[in-house]
Order: sequence, then structure tokens, then C-alpha cells
Amino acid sequence: MLRHFPIEEYQARWARVQQVMAEDNFEAAVVVSRGGGTTDNCGDVLYLSNHYSVSGGMDSRIWSARSFSGIILQKGHEPELHIDEPEPRRDLISVADVYCDNHPFLSIARRLKERGITGRVAFCGAWFMPVTYWRQLRDATPDIEWVDADDLIRRVRAIKSPRELDVYRIAGVAATEATDVLMQGLTMGKLEREAAGDAARVVVARGGRIQAIGTNHGDTIDADYRFPLTGSADDAPAPGDLVRGTVHAAFQQGYYLDPGRTSVFGKPSPRQRRLIEATADIVQRLSAMMRPGVRLLDVAAEGDRLTQAFGGSESTLMKNFPFYGHGIGLSFEQPRISTVMSEPEDVVRESMVFGVEAFLADDETGSAFVEDILIIGRDGNELLTRSPYQY
Repeated sequence: MLRHFPIEEYQARWARVQQVMAEDNFEAAVVVSRGGGTTDNCGDVLYLSNHYSVSGGMDSRIWSARSFSGIILQKGHEPELHIDEPEPRRDLISVADVYCDNHPFLSIARRLKERGITGRVAFCGAWFMPVTYWRQLRDATPDIEWVDADDLIRRVRAIKSPRELDVYRIAGVAATEATDVLMQGLTMGKLEREAAGDAARVVVARGGRIQAIGTNHGDTIDADYRFPLTGSADDAPAPGDLVRGTVHAAFQQGYYLDPGRTSVFGKPSPRQRRLIEATADIVQRLSAMMRPGVRLLDVAAEGDRLTQAFGGSESTLMKNFPFYGHGIGLSFEQPRISTVMSEPEDVVRESMVFGVEAFLADDETGSAFVEDILIIGRDGNELLTRSPYQY
């Protein structure tokens, strides 16, 4: 297996990061990520080096910080990668200078000293860094003033390159197929876990890694999942039940999508149909608003207006996720589409990828969720998830 992106792609990424570092007055930065089965924390190092740690586990007498890796960035220097594995995969990674150590944070600290890096240094990863390992790094680098800069790399990777968008198009085909298989199973009355298993086979066979396949139906439809531990339960919907399915996965080369649909097992009632159609309509209307230069606060305000115009009750899911979508890339990304989470300066930009979603609820019927993934284009947006809104 060879690295998917050519080295020129990574060199362009490094150059953009160096530009952002200069704008923020950083001479150096340390970027850390966590693999070992997670997809939400691996993105920055994967983006810069194509390295993904596969092993996890508690510390022992011979290692610490399993599944963590880090990159030292310094003005005028090539990136330097530190991994927790004994040998690098040279056919996959893009960084030439690699250090392998059972204690990756001590390895990073040692090299910072050897390279004479002191003073103000950006740290990317504070939002998920365990205190134990932070103390390990901090105590070993007394001459460094660490500055939290979690968004430094994320700001760069929010805008996708043409090669990344091509990967997303492949991922969109897989996400659509997996969603269709999941929802067809649920609307046929399969056990939730059987329908999820069918969808999982699609994801893995097409080159993806699953984070979660979430399902629900019937009397628990207002909750996120019917069985949170696994995402899918060991029972089946009854005729007339609302059913919901979401597929969260890194579908291709680590690029993430999380589409979702709501339907009915059997013939929907007029009230069920209205609920599902109204939810899908909000997603379609907000997706049409997502054009370069548009403020996300304005999109979210329209989402609030449409939700209020529907009437009904407040969705429990909306309380948990008070937004109408989010940036997306190597996992969930900022910014959010929300009147309470978006910043005034958050705007839609060309070559971003967004998940656009909506939640509605009806006291008599239950709740519905729909999410689509789209590429923001100069002349028009490109819908990646093409599943029907009712099955």
C-alpha cells in the first residue's frame, strides 16, 4: 500500500501552516494527535504526516502515552514526527525525519532541547491531552512558554485541496450506500444490530473505519441511540414505528462523514410524513443558503425560524446538539452552524465541507433527524450524500 496523496500535497500543507504560524507570531509549534481506535483526535497529525497510531492501552513500566504521536514544526525547518511505534511505515508517511520512542512526549521534549527551541511555542492538542502527559511534557521543557493553539492546524485544513475534495467524492458514494443499506434494513423491520452490521460491511469494504452506527426506533426515538453502548439495539421496530439511522465513519483516507435519515417501518401516517418532510426541507433550505461569504449566524437564524414555524415540541436531540451542522474533514470540525455556538466572524468559504442537519419533534409522533454532507463550490454546492429522504 502506498501513500494516497503525493508528497507535493503535504509540502503545500506545511507551507500553509508555516504561514499561519507566522501570522500568529509563532516560531515553533508542537502538534499532537491520538489514534488507537479514535477518529476524533487523529486529524492534525494525519493531515500533516499521514501517520496514524494503531495501539492504545494504559501506561506500563516500559511505555507511556500509547496511541499518541506528535510533530515539531519550526520556521525554516521540515516537520519532525515523533511516534509511539518501533518503526515508521515509510511507504505511508510523508515526513522524512521520524523518531520512534516508547515515551513520545519525552521524545518531543528531548528534541526541543536539542534543537534549542525555547520561549513561546504553540501547542495544538490541549483540548484532549491527558493531564498526566501534559505534565510530562511541561516538566521536561522548563524553558518553553506553552501557548494553547488548538485551532492552528484546523484553520488550515478547513479549506480542502482539490485532491482532498476528490477523496470526499469517493467517500460520499460509500456514505450514501451505507446509509441506504442501514435505512432499508430498518424500514424492513430488521433487528437494529443486523441493519447496522449490513451498513458496517459497506463502510469497511469500501475502505472506511467506523466510529459509530447509531440507530433508534419506537418508544426511544427521542434519544440519540436506542442502546448507547454499541449504537444499535438487539430488537426490531414494529410496524408504524419511526426509525432513525446515522453512519459516523472515516469513509476514505480518514475523511469523515456522518449522514443521517429518519423514516417509518411501513406506511407513514400523515403526521409522520409531515415531520420527516419538514425536517428534510429545513436541511435543503439551509444547504441552499450555504454559499461563500454567508455568515453562519444568519444560516442558523433561518434554521431557528423554520424550526419555530413547524411548531411541535422541542427536540431532545436539539437540546444535545443545538446547531444545524458543522464543518467536517478528518472528523467533526469547527465552525458550527448555530445561534449560540457560531462566532460573528464565522462565514462559509469555498472548498469547505459541511454537514447540514436538522431536528424536529412532535409530541404525538416522535422526533426526526436528517443530515446531508456537501462541498461548498464557487458556482454551486455539491451534495455528497444522495440518499432519499424517505424509504
